[in-house]
Amino acid sequence: MSAFLTSMFAVWALVIKEFQIIWSDPKNRVMIICPPILMLAVFAFAATFEVNSISMLIYNKDNSAISRALTDKLANTPYIKHIHSVDNPQELQRLLDNEKAFVALTIPEDFAQKIYRGEAPTVQLILDGRKSNTAQVVSGYITLIMNSFQYEIEGGDFAKSPIRMQVRHWFNPELNYQWYIVISFMGVLVTVMMLAITALSVAQEKELGTFDQVLVSPLKPFQILIGKTIPAISVAYFDLTIMILAGHFIFHIPAARGYIMIYACILVFLLSIAGIGLFISTICQTQQQAIFGVFFFLAPTFLLSGFITPIENMPEILQKTSPINPLTHFFKLMRGLFLKEIDNTAVWESIFPLLIIAVCTLSFACWFFNRKIN
Repeated sequence: MSAFLTSMFAVWALVIKEFQIIWSDPKNRVMIICPPILMLAVFAFAATFEVNSISMLIYNKDNSAISRALTDKLANTPYIKHIHSVDNPQELQRLLDNEKAFVALTIPEDFAQKIYRGEAPTVQLILDGRKSNTAQVVSGYITLIMNSFQYEIEGGDFAKSPIRMQVRHWFNPELNYQWYIVISFMGVLVTVMMLAITALSVAQEKELGTFDQVLVSPLKPFQILIGKTIPAISVAYFDLTIMILAGHFIFHIPAARGYIMIYACILVFLLSIAGIGLFISTICQTQQQAIFGVFFFLAPTFLLSGFITPIENMPEILQKTSPINPLTHFFKLMRGLFLKEIDNTAVWESIFPLLIIAVCTLSFACWFFNRKIN
């Protein structure tokens, strides 16, 4: 028992040393405190796939009361901020080419006449296809507005519109996109912080020449890795707590399963990332190499995690890589814990792969580290 306590005190001494190294450098203090604040200030408000500030051109050849009513309805929607009327197709093309507007609607001369005769008029919608995702979203908005306008001018005739659809959005009734962004960037933040601290920990000592002092200590290789991991996890929890508090008090994000469950699940994810960071730090001799290694890992991890594009839309060969990506399981788990109140079975379905990844990465990092120093 005394030997165990002695080893624990030795590990604790290494942990204290790591904390002192991290906190003694003013740049490190800035790196710990600023990222969560900047992410909340920038990404939570700027990083959104929603389209709610559209500039639109209208070429109204009909100029009837009905066509003007359609223009007014488009102008009063929350998605369209600016509407400009043009008098000829040449001006319409020039403004679209110069990106002065994103979408253009052309109303034909016989628009009102066809409506009065009970026929279906055709309007032309031109969108800037250089931004393909935005074009699809805007096209959906305009289609909904046009369908609503058609229903209004028909006087609510249920014979012509026999089906009415009532939509409910589960887990996020108001479709608040900031909930998705803040929860997702929790994973992005802790991944970057964990990899940066763990990957630089051993590489920094190698570069400064102090690593030999650690090797001659009575600590075993796995104890050295534990001492390097605990400070990184503590820093990640500190930054994560800032974002969770902001999510609760600023963005009013619910925590359906409670914060104790959330923090416990995050620990498993942090361990899976720690093993990768320690492996990068072990194979690198300088901090510059460690930084390159971190970015080499981060790029495919973010792209294939489902954060930017759904995994179902990826090629089948890339979809098969998602089970070994810790962020894929983290995003699914956090959205379920915060928004869906998932049961323990669903929690285990995401935690179990993270446990396997953590055991594999930490074991491999410890084995490789032991092999290198021997």
